[in-house]
Amino acid sequence: MKPLWDVLREFFLALWDALLALPRQGLAFLQQKKRLSFFQTLTWDAPPPPAPTVSKVSGTIHHLFLSCGDASGEAHALRLLHQLKKNHPHLSVSGFGGARLQKAGMKIWEPLADKNVMGFRDVLAQLPLFIRCVFRFSKELHRHKPDAVILVDYPGLHRHLLRIAHRAKVPVIDFIAPQLWAWSPWRIRDFKKADALLTILPFERSWYEAHGAPATYVGHPLGDCATSMDPLPESLAALTDGVWVGLLPGSRRREVEENLPLLMQAAKKLHQEIPEAQFVLPHLRPEIYPFIQELLSQAEFPILFAKGEFQSVLPYLQGAWVTSGTAVLEVAAHKVPPILVYHLSSRWKEWLSRRWLSVPWIGGLNLLAGEQLAPEHVGVDISPHQLAKDMQKYLHGPQRTEFLEKLKPHLPAFADPGSAARAADAVNQAAFPPFSSS
Repeated sequence: MKPLWDVLREFFLALWDALLALPRQGLAFLQQKKRLSFFQTLTWDAPPPPAPTVSKVSGTIHHLFLSCGDASGEAHALRLLHQLKKNHPHLSVSGFGGARLQKAGMKIWEPLADKNVMGFRDVLAQLPLFIRCVFRFSKELHRHKPDAVILVDYPGLHRHLLRIAHRAKVPVIDFIAPQLWAWSPWRIRDFKKADALLTILPFERSWYEAHGAPATYVGHPLGDCATSMDPLPESLAALTDGVWVGLLPGSRRREVEENLPLLMQAAKKLHQEIPEAQFVLPHLRPEIYPFIQELLSQAEFPILFAKGEFQSVLPYLQGAWVTSGTAVLEVAAHKVPPILVYHLSSRWKEWLSRRWLSVPWIGGLNLLAGEQLAPEHVGVDISPHQLAKDMQKYLHGPQRTEFLEKLKPHLPAFADPGSAARAADAVNQAAFPPFSSS
């Protein structure tokens, strides 16, 4: 009966949140200037210390529940799991993930990471799936109580799982704390319940602690990602020579649909100005390949479609148009100038985007730098000519040199490895008290 009550409780809490959504958003609009001013007062942490090679813990973790809901979260969870198994070689892990975690030995209840359901409309369409996940989590939690629960990103579902685990008095580690400083600050009441709240950007700990939620800054997982990326396949050997520009239209079909045609127009303009420029589109979602291929077939010049590749392509680019905010950091980690592009399909979305967020920029790189290092183009009327003009400036010449010089001091905040090891140490300390030699 307990799992059923948990599902009913979380379902009605979700309904209550839906009823309060409009008033809360209205209040957020009214408080935007206040929250923006507060953001600008936050303290930036120095890069975290080197990651521990082996954590000192007073016990052995036997079983963990782990949950991640998308491909990037699964990649971070894999590295965290690898670090945990160094201390706990017989560790067993169950929960929500994908094929890669299953291959690493995790028992998967539901392949959420492979489904990659994101956005309000997608979640609403898959509501039975998420109800099933909450029920399964509660059932397993009360049947086989784990040593701890690890939630990786994906805050929409994980706030429900966090509440259930908290009520069951199971330690909860939230790795990659949600970006509440940019949206939905009222959700802080749920994430206060985490036993360890692990942040990845240098200003987040300051924000969380100011809101009564102690947090630990562990560094950005992109640093681990950049050091463990796959080599470039032979089929893409052409990238090692020439001037290559990346088209990164986002991972979801809706993002690709709204942004790729615009990026292709910008590439056409750039190709007219710089005939030697070549273009590549890396992507990791096989279910979207036919749609991307259909759009690329309309191009009047070659665009190399790098299926199943992403990180391996980035070091060979001279510049990139990027849709995702996280991908801006991924590109910059390889010292490649990014230009953020997010085309919106309606004036209403553009109006909301300008009045909902309480940060001065959208791109993570600009937030870290405290200035607009990377150009940002967000809205309905984005000029392909301007996108090409911006890219041309960053491919060669003084503006590229200036960008790379300004980038240097910020690289340790997102390009240095060690996040997974520090997160594993936080898991050990949450599950057991720290070891004392005295």
